[in-house]
Amino acid sequence: MGEAYEFLSSHLRKMASPYLFVGSGLSRRYADLPTWEGLLRHFSAFTSHPFEYYRGLASGDLTAAASLIAADFYPVWWSDSRFEASRSAHADDVSTPASALKIEIAKFFTDSLVGFVIPPAYAAEFETLRSANVEGIVTTNYDKLLSVAFPDYTVFAGQDKLLFSDPQGIAEIYMIHGSCDSPESIVVTHEDYEDFRARDAYLAAKLMTFFVEHPVIFIGYSLGDSNVQEILRSLVIALRGKNAEKLKDRLIFVRWSSSGEEGVRSRTLQVEGETLEAHEVVVPDFIDVFRALGVRERALPARVLRQLKNQVYELVKSNDPDGRLVQISDIDSPDDPLDVVFGVGAKMTVKGVIGLSRWDLVDDVIGAPDRGLPSKQVVEEAFGKSFASNWFVPYWKHLRLGGFLDDTGALVDGVTVPAKILAYMRRDRTNLSHRGTSSATTFSQLLAKVGEEGVLSAPWAVLDATTDAAGLRDFLEVRRNLRLESSTQYAKLVVVYDWLQYGPPAGGA
Repeated sequence: MGEAYEFLSSHLRKMASPYLFVGSGLSRRYADLPTWEGLLRHFSAFTSHPFEYYRGLASGDLTAAASLIAADFYPVWWSDSRFEASRSAHADDVSTPASALKIEIAKFFTDSLVGFVIPPAYAAEFETLRSANVEGIVTTNYDKLLSVAFPDYTVFAGQDKLLFSDPQGIAEIYMIHGSCDSPESIVVTHEDYEDFRARDAYLAAKLMTFFVEHPVIFIGYSLGDSNVQEILRSLVIALRGKNAEKLKDRLIFVRWSSSGEEGVRSRTLQVEGETLEAHEVVVPDFIDVFRALGVRERALPARVLRQLKNQVYELVKSNDPDGRLVQISDIDSPDDPLDVVFGVGAKMTVKGVIGLSRWDLVDDVIGAPDRGLPSKQVVEEAFGKSFASNWFVPYWKHLRLGGFLDDTGALVDGVTVPAKILAYMRRDRTNLSHRGTSSATTFSQLLAKVGEEGVLSAPWAVLDATTDAAGLRDFLEVRRNLRLESSTQYAKLVVVYDWLQYGPPAGGA
């Protein structure tokens, strides 16, 4: 693990889940899509002038250059045979000279992701991004790459969608400069940006909530990017200057270094006469950044939390359940048939353990989070109907807390457990009971000696070197990404922890 991982995993652990603020650098890296200047160069090639002509005429202002290109592109679009299909499909949608350019920009980005495949060099990195735990994503990109990475997230494209919809702030992607799915939402010309700035009070207020309550990680931008500067300017104004210090420790800029440089440093930004403090994380690639974002998982997936929050919002807003509250029941009643009970100002409980996955049990045993599962039901119901016989699943905790074990770690006389549990117990005793269980070495010392690969390649041998259950648990929590990379070996280490913490005592059964 590099310096970026160590910093982010510890820095973010004490905060709410982060938001990502994503620029064109990620789309360029994974899908070879152009920068904004590259996009303008592409479309200026259809006119009678090169891009440099427009840039010079606009005195270097790319928004003004885009307006000039849009004006010259408009007659080309109406006459050139290359755009005949677009004219047939969208002629009625053209309301300004810029409309034709926006239609083709949208088509360009849509077509660019048809049959999209991540380049092999970045496949592991992109897969790690997909497992990141982020509250939401803000982007100025027009393409849908982020929806490929986070397919369950709801997309809001453009200011109007944010103004006239009810975003919940969880599992959402805010495409603030528009989307290729909606050409009219695209912000590209000088006039578009002027309109955007004139109406950005709501957007600034919305973003202020994110920035004050969550860490915000900028990635795919440079610190001097005009989009970043504009957003920070709006935030400083919205915070009325004197409250700008509330952003301290919440602004994190990730900068990719082509030279292989790596490090973490403090940066001071001057915006609207105010000083903002931020962290800059310099990385040779993004994999440690995305690993750090995947360390802490939610008790429920983000998309489920969003759905629950949305349902509560709708009930409160309308004050009319319209049949959606179908049953009132005492949660403590043994006859309660509900698998999930969700309430506001009331008790909440989750039952229905049959549907638990092995990773639910892994989360529970390492306490990240402790799901408070009913141990007796887990043993009798979940293991009776779930999990393959060749899986490695922690169960000693629930045998112990469910009252199935005596002091020696043997089953209490007269109790019955599913046959699968008995098979697991026989396997664990074969693999683990003869190990040395030395207490002379901490898990950190073992890790320093044999390395991560050494621990993963021989998980049962961990017991020959250490009984440091707490150290092993910390490793399992921090390195949750190993579930993707080495799922079986990670699960075996969890079984070792479960044995150490809840299994038979040394010299027991």
